Amino acid sequence: MSVVADEWSAPRKAALVVEVLGGGDAAAIAARAGLRREQVEAWAATGLAALEQALRVPDGPDTARVRHGDLRDLIAHPHTQAATVTAAPEDPLHLALQRMRAHDVSQLPVVQEGRIVGLLDESDLLLHVYGDAARFDDPVAAAMVDRLDKLPHTAPIEALLPVFGRGHVAIVMEGEQFLGLVTRSDLLSHLRQRQP
Repeated sequence: MSVVADEWSAPRKAALVVEVLGGGDAAAIAARAGLRREQVEAWAATGLAALEQALRVPDGPDTARVRHGDLRDLIAHPHTQAATVTAAPEDPLHLALQRMRAHDVSQLPVVQEGRIVGLLDESDLLLHVYGDAARFDDPVAAAMVDRLDKLPHTAPIEALLPVFGRGHVAIVMEGEQFLGLVTRSDLLSHLRQRQP
């Protein structure tokens, strides 16, 4: 007998999430609870993201974040600090979607052997899977874009505007090293912080 996931109360879901995050086998936990493994994994991913968000130190005036005076200051989740949520080209699309939802982001840089090789956003994903849900099992490489708007970290802030005008996000680089993404929201936050 399968339990409808929507019938689960928050405390019951939380208990399963704690069990999975504590190292429990998601498939066994799901079977015992009469749920699908994918549902339990999604709950666990969401729970982990909420926990990370709750523990994250806000970037405000009292935060001891190093300022560089260039585009690195606009990167909300620096890849060099392992703060960027990424996907690998071989990851299945359903896993990439779980990561997007769990971390409340609309795009993922696709990284292979430490180098950014593409970008997957919700639109790319939607266009790829629309009409055939089985395509959620396809690899990220099948839906990602590989024409990237890369900017050196030394570029002026104004260099972001044409990138955003094309509806893209800026990929900030130091030579060949991927430093992180800058979105419209990141620029707005930066401008707001500079306001007296």
